[in-house]
Amino acid sequence: MLAVAGYWLLFTTFMVYDDEGYVLLSLKNFAEHGALYDQVYSQYGPFFFVACDGLHRLLGFAWTNTAGRLLTLGLWSATALVCATLVWRRTRSAGAAAVTLAGVFTYLWVMVHEPGHPGGSIGLLVALAAWIGAEVNVARSRRGAAAIGAIGAALTLTKVNVGGLMLIAMAIWLVVHAADARVRRWGGLLAIAVLVLVPCALMSRLLGQGWVQEFAVVATVGALGVYLAALTSRESAAGGPGWLAFAVGGALVTIVTCGVVLMRGTSPAGLLAGVVLDPLRQPGVYFFPFNWRPGSLALAVGGCALVAWSSTPAPTGSSLRAVALTRTALAAAAILSATQILPVSLPAFGLSYGVAAAGLCAVPLLRDKPGRREARARQWLGLLLVLQSLHAYPVAGSQINWGTFLWVPLVVLAVHEAWQWLQPSIARSSRWLAPAGAVGAFAVAYYMGGRLLTPAWNNRHQGEPLDLKGAEGIIIPDDTVFALRIIAENASAHAMPLFSLPGVFSFNLWTGLPTPTLANTTHWFSLLSAAQQAAIIARLAESPRACLVIQRDTLQYIIAHGFHPRGPLAEYLGRNFQSAFIVDNYAFWVQRGREIAPLSTGRMRPAADSSGNQTLELTLQAPATGIASIELWTLEANSRIHRLSLTAANATLTATPLHDTGAPAGGPQPLAWSAPLPSKSVVRIEAAFHGDVGPPEKLAAFVFDGRGRRVAAARVLQ
Repeated sequence: MLAVAGYWLLFTTFMVYDDEGYVLLSLKNFAEHGALYDQVYSQYGPFFFVACDGLHRLLGFAWTNTAGRLLTLGLWSATALVCATLVWRRTRSAGAAAVTLAGVFTYLWVMVHEPGHPGGSIGLLVALAAWIGAEVNVARSRRGAAAIGAIGAALTLTKVNVGGLMLIAMAIWLVVHAADARVRRWGGLLAIAVLVLVPCALMSRLLGQGWVQEFAVVATVGALGVYLAALTSRESAAGGPGWLAFAVGGALVTIVTCGVVLMRGTSPAGLLAGVVLDPLRQPGVYFFPFNWRPGSLALAVGGCALVAWSSTPAPTGSSLRAVALTRTALAAAAILSATQILPVSLPAFGLSYGVAAAGLCAVPLLRDKPGRREARARQWLGLLLVLQSLHAYPVAGSQINWGTFLWVPLVVLAVHEAWQWLQPSIARSSRWLAPAGAVGAFAVAYYMGGRLLTPAWNNRHQGEPLDLKGAEGIIIPDDTVFALRIIAENASAHAMPLFSLPGVFSFNLWTGLPTPTLANTTHWFSLLSAAQQAAIIARLAESPRACLVIQRDTLQYIIAHGFHPRGPLAEYLGRNFQSAFIVDNYAFWVQRGREIAPLSTGRMRPAADSSGNQTLELTLQAPATGIASIELWTLEANSRIHRLSLTAANATLTATPLHDTGAPAGGPQPLAWSAPLPSKSVVRIEAAFHGDVGPPEKLAAFVFDGRGRRVAAARVLQ
C-alpha cells in the first residue's frame, strides 16, 4: 500500500520551484561532459554523482523525470524498510515494525516534492548506518567501524555537513566505549566540548536570530542527554584497531570517489571548492527558518535533567517510572500528530520534541546485560538523530524530514522497552493490553498509509498526463499541464539556448534545448560567481534566438523573503530581454525587439458594437487534419467547466498562415469546418461566433477533428 501510494504521489506532483529539473540536468551533464564543479555546477558532493552515474551506466536509463522518480521511490522505500527491519530485529514485534515502516515512509513523504534530490540517498545511507550500529557494537566490531567510516565518507562527499555530523557521531561513540580509561576520561571531556560547540560553530553566521538560538540550545542539550545515557551502557571495547578500521573505510570511499571525478575532468581546486568551500558559504546565500513549537526548550532541559537523575548506577524506581511514562506520552503525542489531531506535522514534531527527548529515549530502564545491549542500539540512534537534525540548518525545509526521521524507530524502541519495564506493575491487565496494543499498532500503521493513499488516488483521477519527453506519465492538474506544455512548445519552436529565472531546468530536459553553459542552479543569482555569470551573458549575447522562462510565483516568493535577484546576469536579462507572453505563472521572454508567434495561445476579441459577437483567435501549429469543432472550457486545478462548443452550426472559421515572428505569411482565407488546412506551418485560426463564454481567466480552447480526436489545445490569454 505504501509503495503504491508513493508511486502515485510521485507521478501526480510537480513543484514549480523545480529542484528536480536542476538535479536531473546536473546528473545528465556530468554523465555527458564530466568536469564536475569546473563546468557542471552543483551544490552537492561528488559521491552522489559517481553513484548515480554508475547506476545510470549499469542500467542504461536516461536522466528524465520518470527515471528520477522511480529512483526516488526505490530509495524512499528502502529507507523505510531498513528502519522497520532494525526495529523488528530488536523487538520481534510485527506491530512495532509496521508502525516504523509506515511512520518512516510517511515521515519522508516530502520525497515527492524533490525527486532525484540527494536527500533520498542521504536518507538511505543514514538508515544503513543506524541499522549497522544497532546490529553490532561498532566500537567493538572492526567491520562495523569500517562500514560507518565508509558511510560517513559517502555522506561527506554528498553534503559535507551531513557527513561531518556522521563522522562526529562515530568518533564520540568510539570515545564513550574506549578500552583505555584515559581516552574515556580526556576524550569524554573533548566529546562534551564538541557536542556543545558544534551547533554554535555550524550556526555562527545566523546565531543572532531567535530560531537559530533555540535550535542550537535544543540540539546541544539533546546531545548531552544522549551522551549521559550512553555512559550507563558503555563497553570498554574500542581501541586502536577500531579507529583504524573507521579511518580505512572512510579513506577507501574518499579515494575512489575523488579519483573518479578527477579522472572525469574535475580539477583539484574545483573539487575542494565543490565539497568544502562553497557549502560553507551557503548560510549567507539562502536560509529558511523553522517555527519551533511551544515547549521544545523546556522539554530539552527537563529531559536532560531527568536523564541525569535516572542515569546513576542505582536509579530509583520513581526516576525510571518518570522516564517510561514520559516516553509513552511522547509516543502518544506523536501518534496524534501523525493523525493530525494535534495541529503539528510529524516532522515538525520530531524536530521540536523528538530531538529534545532523544536522551530520554536512550536511558536504559532494564539494566541486565540484554537490556544494556538494547540500550546501546537506542543510544546510537539517539546520537545520530540529534547530530543529523542539524541538517535542517540553514534551510529548514525538506531537510527537517531527512535529518530527523530516525526519531520514528528511536521512539518505537523506547516505548517497547518502557512497556517491558512496566509489565510487572500492570500484570493483571497485560493479557488484554498486549493484543490491544498490537491491534492499535497495526491500526495506526494502516491509518498513516491510508492518509498517503487517499490523496494519491484522488490525484490520479484529476488532471491529465503531462505528455512531455521523459515525463509522459506524470498526471497533474489541467491548468498546470497546459501551461507547461505551452512553454515547452514555444521553447522548442523559438529558443536556442533556453535559460530561466529562477532555474526551472525541466524545460531543458523536455525540449532537449541546452542551457547557455553547464553552470546551472535554481538560485543562480546568489550561487554563481561573477565569472560564471559573465560566461552565461556572453553565450546569450551571441545567440539571437536565446529565450528566457520566468517562474513568476517562485520569483515573487524569494523576493518576498529578501532574496531579490541581483548581479550582472540579472541586470543583463532585465536590459536585453522582454516578455513575449504570459501563461498562468510562467512568462516567456525573448531578446528585446524580437517578435514571435506565441504557439498554442489565443485571445478573445469582442465586436466593436453591442451585438454580442466575438472572435476567438488561436495561434497554432496547423493541425494535419481539419477542424470539426472547438470547445471552450474553464480550467480549474481539479475540474473543468464547459463553456461553449463551436461548430459549423454557430461559428465561421478563417485561417491566416504566419511566419515564426507572428507576421502574416499570406492573407486570411475562409476555412470550411473539417476541411484540411493548406499546410502544417504556423497558422492563426479565427472563429467568429455569438455567445458568452464567461471570464477569460483560465479559459482553454480544445480543437477536435472529425473523428473526435483532440488535435490542438490553446490557452486564451488576457
